[in-house]
Amino acid sequence: MKQEPKKVLDARQEARRRRRRRRRIVQTCIILAVVLLLVLVGALVVLHIIGVQAAKKGEATSFLAVKAIQVEGETRYSAEELIEQSGLYVGQSLLAVNKVQAHDSLLRQFPYLSRVEIGNAAFDTLAIRVEETPVVGVVKLAQDWMVMGENNHALELLTEETLPKGTLQIIGATLTGEEIGKTLLDDRSLRICQTLVQAAKQYGLKNLTAIDITEKTNISLRVGKSLQVVLGNETNLAVQLQALVATLPTLYENNGEDADGRLDMTAYADDNPENDKSIYTPADLLLPDNTVTDTTTDSTTAADGSESTDSGESTTTTTAQAQQ
Repeated sequence: MKQEPKKVLDARQEARRRRRRRRRIVQTCIILAVVLLLVLVGALVVLHIIGVQAAKKGEATSFLAVKAIQVEGETRYSAEELIEQSGLYVGQSLLAVNKVQAHDSLLRQFPYLSRVEIGNAAFDTLAIRVEETPVVGVVKLAQDWMVMGENNHALELLTEETLPKGTLQIIGATLTGEEIGKTLLDDRSLRICQTLVQAAKQYGLKNLTAIDITEKTNISLRVGKSLQVVLGNETNLAVQLQALVATLPTLYENNGEDADGRLDMTAYADDNPENDKSIYTPADLLLPDNTVTDTTTDSTTAADGSESTDSGESTTTTTAQAQQ
């Protein structure tokens, strides 16, 4: 058997020695990294425990501490009360900051808030970002009124004495509960109210003061101080609001801006435009049960302002074609 040259054997042995050295170096580095990682984790755990204990006592820490807290967003609540109720404070250990707990606490304590975010404006600066839900109106309860937000949450309980003037009143809605911060209206009542409020904004009806959905098949509105608008069922509410906006100028021209009575727009509840008309009856011709008294003259006013007088009840009729 032929023996390998000595130089070849020496080269192979040297290569094996280099590989062993590299393995030892890699193993040593891994061990050192694991030790350093364990030391770091241990230090962080200790700092976290110290921070949590300090947070429970409301004490400040000197290492990795919160230097400032800022509040961002338009809200009726002061920055001071938001920070206080969040449980966050200057000097608190950054390792002990519980953002989820602060978020939940603010939403629970401040019902007008619809969105809360807790973040870092800088490494040592916390930012509380808040957003309020717009107020839709007030919902009639058995005795008092409940402020309702666009998120369908109950926001604040009001009495007749504390009820703000000009606030949209929602009467006869079906409630899911009356707890502050929780859902207020059931799905059907919410759908009707949202449709009417959105249509009022879309078509520019600015003096809508009340929505009465006591009977879901006989929905009515109050426009201004005393004009009752009867819509009927919920089939065509947006179209009826559009027609109402087109009808009001003629009605006010013929009966004055403070027109007091009932405007029947139930003809717009179906999808047949040939039936579309609105009938106005002055208040002095309405009985307590909202029916019409018997009279000897009938004054009818069309959209073009022409008038006719016949025997029968006295009503003013205004016809307006809703644009589809």
